[in-house]
Amino acid sequence: MRIGDAKQTYQADEAIWTSSTQKFWFSLLLLSLLVFPFLANAYLLYLGCLVGIAVISTTGLNILTGFTGLISLGQAGFMGVGATRWPGCPSTPGCHSRLRCCWRG
Repeated sequence: MRIGDAKQTYQADEAIWTSSTQKFWFSLLLLSLLVFPFLANAYLLYLGCLVGIAVISTTGLNILTGFTGLISLGQAGFMGVGATRWPGCPSTPGCHSRLRCCWRG
């Protein structure tokens, strides 16, 4: 964020994407995330799913502790449920099942 970039309205202050360059790079990231499961081998897909699960859980924990200042054991419970569902995913063949595996965890 630029220094001295004061916004005049609430909508401008809450805007996430303020330039076309940010929109371009974000759309490129989304496109690469959508194509990745169809082009990656089994090991890279496994690593990508583990990273995705870790990012989702840490983001949730960051939002929980950042906004409220509380520590919740429910977060660990949700991670445990995701971890118990994961072992059946890598053995499923096919491209569409690969995509399902990432969303399933």
